[in-house]
Amino acid sequence: MKFVFRTGIAAAALLLFMFRNAHKIQKEHHALTLETTNGFRPFRLVFIADIHRKKLPLNFLDFPLDAIIIGGDLTEQGVPLKRTADNLKILTDAAPVFFIWGNNDREVGEWKLRRLLAHFHVKVMDNESVELFGNPHLKLVGIDYFSETEDKFEKAFSQVMPEDTVIFASHTPSVFKFLRSEGRAGFLMAGHTHGGQIRLGKIGLYRKGSMRKFGSSYELVTNGIGTTSLPLRLGAEAQYHIMDIEPRYNSGR
Repeated sequence: MKFVFRTGIAAAALLLFMFRNAHKIQKEHHALTLETTNGFRPFRLVFIADIHRKKLPLNFLDFPLDAIIIGGDLTEQGVPLKRTADNLKILTDAAPVFFIWGNNDREVGEWKLRRLLAHFHVKVMDNESVELFGNPHLKLVGIDYFSETEDKFEKAFSQVMPEDTVIFASHTPSVFKFLRSEGRAGFLMAGHTHGGQIRLGKIGLYRKGSMRKFGSSYELVTNGIGTTSLPLRLGAEAQYHIMDIEPRYNSGR
């Protein structure tokens, strides 16, 4: 009986710890240099993904920044539209925002979400590229989670030139392999995996989020901010990312 009681207390304590852990958000800071032949001014970028049901704190972004990328799963089925609107106001009050479709976003109704994003002047990346900060040789490329793989890459990179510096964003990191061998982007970002969300040491459903370098390119996979199925986290802290990006000139590129 004592063993059962103690086991129950330990389980309850673990669940409480995991619940509290899911509601903490860590700020991860990275400094990157991206290759360029035409140059760009240094800038600060924030990447946030997998908000799901989370309500962002009002003082979430209390520092200067130049742009925000939402890497999908801004919302999901059952999330009130007002909560998503409140989150978007916090983000768009801080900087221009770009949005990548995730696998859960359309559950609230695609056109409802599109109208809301348009209201807050959020740029939806529908398999396309956009110039950043008025620089024609600095481009953000974004793809839709549900598009056909070959078609979406062809569309997304159709306006990208070989001399452009490219930042690439998708909801899932599984597409990185299509770009890695060709060196089509200097910086790749994704979420979706939640870092496994609940891990036992090194064991998890997915690899824990990280920033890694492959040759001259960087790849960021975030644990994300929210949770799915259960509001619990263990060994994969909720996080978002601040990138200070500077040019690295390469005349031979």
